[in-house]
Amino acid sequence: MKDNLNCNGYIIQRNEISYYKGIEGDNWYLNYCSDNNFFEDYYSKEIDNAWENIDYIDCCTNMEYIHRYIEESKKMCIPIRLLLCYTSKKFPVLNDKCIKGKKIFLGYDYADSGGSYYSSVLNDVISKRIPEFKNISLNKNGLFDSYDEIMEYLKARRMLADKKKYDFDAGDFIVYRVEEIIL
Repeated sequence: MKDNLNCNGYIIQRNEISYYKGIEGDNWYLNYCSDNNFFEDYYSKEIDNAWENIDYIDCCTNMEYIHRYIEESKKMCIPIRLLLCYTSKKFPVLNDKCIKGKKIFLGYDYADSGGSYYSSVLNDVISKRIPEFKNISLNKNGLFDSYDEIMEYLKARRMLADKKKYDFDAGDFIVYRVEEIIL
């Protein structure tokens, strides 16, 4: 099944060595580790909108901001990952994918639309918190390889939630198709 997801923009994440390469991580880290208030101010005004608008995901489409973020990260010797996100959310929309670099498909994640980007794939499957998910196969990035696979996972998750067997986080979770831009 085709996913029909919208290209919403970029998330910048501190690169940490881990099996899991999805959405949850140290995202937008310059908000707390740079002396330059520009990054936190811009993030607060232009990116951090998912809490107030259900049609929104916390991604960035401003190429000038992305380039400044990358340059500041390089100055601070912070290794980064540049993630290109596709979701069902309407906003923002990235029409021109103009970051130069090799694009690699990582997989599908199911995570919150902003804030901590809490991932149920990481916290329910990889962590082995939910025993019923122990036989789920993930790819080398700790994500689902196809849209059909993640939809099967969501079906199983809903069935367990309906039985009230586990306490599942109830944020604004969405399916992400995640690609990484190798700079």
